[in-house]
Amino acid sequence: MNKRQFFLSPLALSFWLPALIMLSYYAYRGMAPFGQNSILTVDLGQQYIDQFAAFKTTFLAHPSSFFYSFSNALGGDMLGEWAYYLMSPFNLIFLFVPNINLPAAILGVTVLKFGAAGLTMAYLIKRLQLQKGYYTTLFAVNYALSGWFIANDLNLLWLDAAILLPLVILQIEQLFVQNTWWRYALILGATIICNYYIGYMIAIFITLYFVWRLTWPQQSQPRWLSVKQFVYGSLTGGALSAWLLLPTIYQLRIGKSQYNSPFSWRFDNNPLQLLAKLIPGSFDFNQMQTGQANFYVSAFILITVVPFFTTKLWHWRVKIGGLGILCFLLLATTWAPLTLFFHGFQYPVWYPYRFSFIISFFLIYLAAMAWHPNWQPKLRTVLGYLIMLLLIVAYTTSKVHQLPALDQRAIVIFAGLFLITLSQFVLQQHDRFWLPLLFVVTLGSLTVNVYLTLNHFSYLTNTEYQNAIKALQSANQPLKKDPSWHRVAQTFQRTRGDAMMLDYYGGSHFSSAMPKSTPTFFGNFGQPDGDNYVAYTNGSLLSDAMLGMKYLITPNPKSNEQAGEPKALLVGHRPDTANYHLNTTTPTTMVWQNPYALPVAFAANPAALATQFLTNNPLENQANLWQALTGANVSPLQVANFDQAVGHHVTTPKTITNAVIAKTQSNQPASLDLHFTPKTNDSYYLTIGSGLQIKDFDLLINGQIIKQFSTYRHTIVINLASQVKDQPQVVTLRFKQANALVLNNVTLYHINQTAFQQQAKQLATHPIHITHRNERQLTGTITTTTQQPLIMTSIPNAPGWHVTLDGRSITPMTVGDYLIAVKTTPGQHTISWRYTPPLFWLGVVISSPALVGVLFVLIRQKKLASS
Repeated sequence: MNKRQFFLSPLALSFWLPALIMLSYYAYRGMAPFGQNSILTVDLGQQYIDQFAAFKTTFLAHPSSFFYSFSNALGGDMLGEWAYYLMSPFNLIFLFVPNINLPAAILGVTVLKFGAAGLTMAYLIKRLQLQKGYYTTLFAVNYALSGWFIANDLNLLWLDAAILLPLVILQIEQLFVQNTWWRYALILGATIICNYYIGYMIAIFITLYFVWRLTWPQQSQPRWLSVKQFVYGSLTGGALSAWLLLPTIYQLRIGKSQYNSPFSWRFDNNPLQLLAKLIPGSFDFNQMQTGQANFYVSAFILITVVPFFTTKLWHWRVKIGGLGILCFLLLATTWAPLTLFFHGFQYPVWYPYRFSFIISFFLIYLAAMAWHPNWQPKLRTVLGYLIMLLLIVAYTTSKVHQLPALDQRAIVIFAGLFLITLSQFVLQQHDRFWLPLLFVVTLGSLTVNVYLTLNHFSYLTNTEYQNAIKALQSANQPLKKDPSWHRVAQTFQRTRGDAMMLDYYGGSHFSSAMPKSTPTFFGNFGQPDGDNYVAYTNGSLLSDAMLGMKYLITPNPKSNEQAGEPKALLVGHRPDTANYHLNTTTPTTMVWQNPYALPVAFAANPAALATQFLTNNPLENQANLWQALTGANVSPLQVANFDQAVGHHVTTPKTITNAVIAKTQSNQPASLDLHFTPKTNDSYYLTIGSGLQIKDFDLLINGQIIKQFSTYRHTIVINLASQVKDQPQVVTLRFKQANALVLNNVTLYHINQTAFQQQAKQLATHPIHITHRNERQLTGTITTTTQQPLIMTSIPNAPGWHVTLDGRSITPMTVGDYLIAVKTTPGQHTISWRYTPPLFWLGVVISSPALVGVLFVLIRQKKLASS
């Protein structure tokens, strides 16, 4: 390939133009490596970047973490996470970049994916001979820079399947002209493997496309043969991905599918509002949460798609079928049953209508099928265009105040670009400036959408990201020298994926593949949780000990750092670290060593098996489990009382728990002070129910604001004080915007330090001695006794764990509906835990012959071709 082909050919420009436009925008915004900003925003900065770091860790340090990782909350399956987040071949680029520079690498990968989308679309158009020369590029760049791609530039994990869609369509077309299906099977399998979720949406579309294609009047070979090849190829493509798809489906069954979306026949939004998506920049933060589908294309496509339906080039059945598919896709963006169907029968959390790139693709594809450079609209067609433009402008103008993403300037730009483009067809003259001018106007339309859309969002600065990473790295570095199996808790976090970023065992995680049992357990233990995240930010002496939190990282109060400092990322308050040992101090952090942290497995009392968790009573749950593990008659947890409640411009309740307090003067600052004086040096804790959200009030202890994770849906635990015997304490609930607060589950407790220490020492008497470990296997020896015949672990139980005791396979038991335990007889035992994702080997058994079959067909056809 010479330089002209590489840089200036229609295929090359289809890659370079989208890539350079996106690169230019990122450089304009000063994103790393072009400045101090970064490309990180929303889920890309809060979730995906940590997954990319985990990708690196798997390749460079822990290959077994492809299957399981203890950096995933308290431990969790990873194959399902790889299937959703990490199977893009572009991610291999991250292997050569240190974590501190990941934002710059992500920017580069994003640019490459935009270019690749243009390239595959151009390849499809060229191979099917729908357009020639640089007209191919004109259509292809519309796909790469369509509204869905721009709105989802941060959702890198979805882009690969969309990039492969044109290649899938190309191979389907080959099914109608050649007696071969293996290429289609390989491309379809690759699409599903890259991202099963988007692959599922593509599978729906290609089924519709194939049926439509069968209705065409002229076929190169018998229809039954094309149907046979489509069935063979589809089944083989699915089989090729079975090794990854089947375990993922299993994880979805115990995770996302546990949360049902209500079925209805309603329309989720007004279909007319889809017209707003033809306006550049009609996507903002609100649209990201609950908006309409994004399928913006340039005025060039809106004009050139009309000839498909109005000219006599195509048979009426082809036109009706194309219109039917287009209407079906558009209906799926508004009508609930089809919306649920396209999203796997569950409404997406943010980023609605994730299949809408298919709409853009199909519009562009139909336009490329019908338009040719010599086409010139008739007068009635031009009038139709003008009426359509007038209706769009009138409607969107009337909705400017209702749809924040719209503005009058963007509507004027749309109208101007539409008229300029239309005028080029009406006053068409084939001189050397005609095509370049069409390129300028079309690329201008797409670039304006890039600019207006992405300008709606704020981005994390590269300095903030790097400072947080450096702080955690400096704190974590000494802990790497500790060979023991341990977890690390934090009172500040950059994201809930810090453990994956820095490769340690934490307690927080953010993932769409999370099993339901994990947030349930965290909620029962007083930690913030949601359907797709958990945050170990509200630990206590009891939970730290039971879950093996050997180290706790807190901000250094003497830190003078500015941007991204740990104090800006506080999510917890842990004065009970006064009972721990100071291990390491860095300029930004302090690392505390917990002398009471239990090992990953230890001998315990079998009474733990009968422990039942109470609803929204986390400290009682912790204490009950702790008492059962020790077999003690006395719980270390004790209920305490407030000495006095003093209201300031609020009603003062006589009883605190579940009382309602209201402002007495709406225009005055209001607060409630709760006084207590500890009689011991014990650690004191406050529980707060989900009915009292931190967004509605500030929580203070002795005038100092207690930082708290922003949301929680169960009762949480907050450490108030420790080692403050006989020192008066004041807990303040200070109103924000609310006029009334319900003191939901507001209760004061303390943990008897003497009893706790004695019981912790007892539980640590017979720990496991690990002889072999990796991310999915743990082997060791342990001695159990008559009083402690139960091997208790802090490993989450899940299908896929295989346990052997003294060489014999056994079925593990579950404590608290979450943690693995094994009943034994007193004595010394060798025990091993090994995790294999459920259905993985069945998937391998299905995928292996499918791959062999494809290779056999390929070799056979090669031999026939050469003979």
